[in-house]
Amino acid sequence: MNDPRSPGMLDLGVSPTMQIASALLCDLKLEMDRYARGHVGQPFLDDWMGSLGTCAYWGDELLRLVIPFLGWERREGDAFRAYVDPRYVLGASIKGFPEHVPEEKVQDSITRYATTFGSRDNVLYVWYKPLGILTAHEGKHRVAFMRAHCQPAIAAWVREANYPSADRIVVVEPDERHGEWLAVLDGRYVQVLRRPRVSLMMLQAYGTRVCRWRDLTDAPSRRSVFREIYRHGLQRQQQTISEKDRTLDLETVSRRDNADDECVVRNLFELKPYRCTWRGLGIATAICSALALILWVLPWPILRPGAWICMGVSYGLLVGPLMLRFVGPRRVAAGSARHDV
Repeated sequence: MNDPRSPGMLDLGVSPTMQIASALLCDLKLEMDRYARGHVGQPFLDDWMGSLGTCAYWGDELLRLVIPFLGWERREGDAFRAYVDPRYVLGASIKGFPEHVPEEKVQDSITRYATTFGSRDNVLYVWYKPLGILTAHEGKHRVAFMRAHCQPAIAAWVREANYPSADRIVVVEPDERHGEWLAVLDGRYVQVLRRPRVSLMMLQAYGTRVCRWRDLTDAPSRRSVFREIYRHGLQRQQQTISEKDRTLDLETVSRRDNADDECVVRNLFELKPYRCTWRGLGIATAICSALALILWVLPWPILRPGAWICMGVSYGLLVGPLMLRFVGPRRVAAGSARHDV
């Protein structure tokens, strides 16, 4: 099959459950492409994709939105020729639909798409082999056309792309009803599932398990993880295809938590975000100082000890706060937030 001298029908080689899930996603893509021609359809499509477009989206854009860590593994080998079942290809009807092809050109187009491989610039599909699904890099329009005419195969150049095995990925269900769904790779790397129901359909068919955050071992606190997710904006649509920029490393979160738990010494002026209210302390100090001065200048020696006492109290009120030291973790929890000590 992979020998370019003797191309054959591409065998997806996945379980029936995975094959059905991939076919359903490709069916959905066909319907979504139709929205791109509607007055309300395009805004709806843009909302669902989390972007702003003027036409149908490419297949790899949809797959990247639905499947976490899609580009984590490197692509393997050179492109080869094969006949590909269009039911498992994510194409894109950008310039038109199958019915826009003139009737007199339909048969010629079917014959050409089914038999002529041409060059990689004409038709190149990326095959995510473990998922049993392909995305059209070139030759996007012919996918819907061949499906509309019930054709079994497209002659295409195919390039393999790997994907992490199912046992390396865990889907984390939110603890609250409207929380974020997460995907965790190798117990370390986290991505937010922005379309969790569709993602779950694909990932469960692939064989990944679903759990709660508390079921993970050696993981930092859920609060710390979501604090970092929201700080980096990972719950929003990412304007990059870089997996690194879309991913949170739990080891980084753990190191930050360990640094936060380190005991430090702070004086009264360093208790962030709390601040001392100096007005009352200043008034008491001023009163004691004034009283000490009055008792000292009065002509009765019996009042001198009182002057010394008031002076000592005044000095203690002034210097005492500077001598106080507080020992505790670098960061402390306060309600649902965490603050620097």
